[in-house]
Amino acid sequence: MVWHFLLVENELGLKVGQGIGIGPEDVAGLKPLDNQTLTDEDQQRLANLGKNPPRNVEGLVMTHCVPDERHVVNR
Repeated sequence: MVWHFLLVENELGLKVGQGIGIGPEDVAGLKPLDNQTLTDEDQQRLANLGKNPPRNVEGLVMTHCVPDERHVVNR
């Protein structure tokens, strides 16, 4: 889960990982789930796991803490 949190948002992944003693270096070599398809952006974030800038979520609807990239807000 720390791997997934880091992929979504560094701050979230780092805080959760710190709480349980797991850092980016511990999960960097893990592969995506068999049914998980990573976007080009995800691949770039994975290559820089733990050191990524915040995602640009402008115009996206937040579902819980993860941006729903399939739903675009038109204002």
